[in-house]
Amino acid sequence: MRGALVTGGGRRLGAVIARHLGGKGWHVFVHHHQSAAGAREVAAQIIAAGGRATPVQADLADAQAVERLFAACEAACPLGLLVNNASGFSYDTAASVSAERLEAHMRVNLFAPALLTRNLHAALTARGERGVAISLVDNKVFGLNPDYFSYTLSKVALQGMIQMQAMALAPTLRLAGIAPGITLISGLQTPEEFERSRRNNPMGMGCTPEQILNAIDFILASPAYHGQTLVIDGGQVLQRRPRDVVFLENPAAAKG
Repeated sequence: MRGALVTGGGRRLGAVIARHLGGKGWHVFVHHHQSAAGAREVAAQIIAAGGRATPVQADLADAQAVERLFAACEAACPLGLLVNNASGFSYDTAASVSAERLEAHMRVNLFAPALLTRNLHAALTARGERGVAISLVDNKVFGLNPDYFSYTLSKVALQGMIQMQAMALAPTLRLAGIAPGITLISGLQTPEEFERSRRNNPMGMGCTPEQILNAIDFILASPAYHGQTLVIDGGQVLQRRPRDVVFLENPAAAKG
């Protein structure tokens, strides 16, 4: 059995991914920062279903904590899969952006994935094995708008990281990205606004957690898929919207 580290695995989409991989035979390390109860519950669910899982804690904004996280997982069960799912997400604009907000997003959304991916490559190289690193990007990267300025910049950088590390770390480590459109309701939305937003695209449907799981399965089953990112958004990026979908449905929701 090989290990799979899922960052942000204690809640929302990360929990769905962790449970899915647990059912596929991976020993899942369910990472969390502050969602300890959620991570323990997800791990318990995987174990109850016959799998293996371990909750692990780390503040991804702390580079030393990132190093300790990887070392602990690797020592417990050698890793073959990394899913960079955890993400900082808060609102700012090009006019309100601060160095502190930029750094906070970059540390979690770029620095941690880059360091974890580097470490996975080194561990696989030492063992003479191959593995996969999948990062959750965002469809905004392929249809830019200026909302959530720092967050979006960090995801643009993450997409660049995927391609650059794919060039440098093959064939030992295969890299891929998944860029979903609106998938789960956010704190700024009502259920009605969420449903309108996810249908407001050429296909009239949004991304779902199940489609993201399908994308993960495709990537894992396709050894020639490398250095690319799957966009799952019903064609939303083709519309080149001027604002984030949250604010198209509710302009008053913008803050900052």
